[in-house]
Amino acid sequence: MVFDQTDLRELAAFGDEVGVLSLYTTMEPGTQAGRTRLRNEIAALRQELAAGPDQERARLVGLRLDLLEPRIDELLDPAGPGLGRALFAQVAGDEVRTAWLQLPVGGLATVREHAYLLPLVAAVQADRPAGIARVGRDGVRLFDSRYGLADELEPVMFQLATAGGSAQGSATLPGLSRRGIHPDRFDQRIEEHLAKYLREAAQHVAGQARRLGWETLLLVGDPRDTAVLGEALPAGPEIVHMDAVLDPALSPSEVLEFVRPAREEARARHDAALAVRARDLALSGGNGAVGLDDILSLLRQGRVEHLLLDEAGPRNTEPVGVTPEELEEEMIELTFEHGGEVTVLETGAAEELAEAGGVAAMLRW
Repeated sequence: MVFDQTDLRELAAFGDEVGVLSLYTTMEPGTQAGRTRLRNEIAALRQELAAGPDQERARLVGLRLDLLEPRIDELLDPAGPGLGRALFAQVAGDEVRTAWLQLPVGGLATVREHAYLLPLVAAVQADRPAGIARVGRDGVRLFDSRYGLADELEPVMFQLATAGGSAQGSATLPGLSRRGIHPDRFDQRIEEHLAKYLREAAQHVAGQARRLGWETLLLVGDPRDTAVLGEALPAGPEIVHMDAVLDPALSPSEVLEFVRPAREEARARHDAALAVRARDLALSGGNGAVGLDDILSLLRQGRVEHLLLDEAGPRNTEPVGVTPEELEEEMIELTFEHGGEVTVLETGAAEELAEAGGVAAMLRW
């Protein structure tokens, strides 16, 4: 299954009295690197536990890994779905959960009290829900993009007359004929009808944006046409205009790849705005907080509504006595436990929080 924020919250509560095994792999086409890396990570985990003080735990984890071999083989099957794959298994219990998404998640084998979420959270944050609208004279072709995948939605098709007097596009909107129109006015009437259709299509596009929770909407096409559609859209996701002509034959995955650079730029702007907002709220005495010690206390009180983390991890963790990675995982679990949201900030945006140790939050109260 593809994981999103809701699934992450549920997985945050997945625990076990002995521990949860978390296995991650990235299976790149045409190479065995992902398979080899995870096998090496599993071997290293066995050795680490065998050399540790808790020999009973090491024995139980080893037995569980042996029993999981068929599931691990499935995870590493080159013909299986997804670029990034994960498996979470209770050591003492029987429950196993899997996740896949079309984004890299690295390679790792670890056992902890709860499922280890950081690789999944980082991957999901890198490709949050967005809409893509290919705007043309034949209509608006829509795509929903999230977590490395893109699906085509119901389009809005136009029927405009061509220079020869015939119509193009599907007849879901009334067309225009040359009959009774002076030749000098025909092209102008075409443009007037196109603008009318685009303004009407905005209602459908806005409805899809609300339904699917798009953070960004990319309008791709002639700037004159995307401007008309963009101006007719109500307040909602950030609008990004791309002056480009998309080949109608492109598949959803090819469309997604074409707009990826613009999406990444939009993510950087969105993340920077979040960081600045949280920082300004904290400095003005509002519902915001910065700094590791304060936010840890607020997390334990359940007051954090939205946690913002530098993708490189929190800084200055020495006084806490744990590694940045362990602390980041604890903060993510606490946020999800209390129904909050987590954003792993893009590197440039995280610079806004450099003086705050790479962590900020927006609070419930």
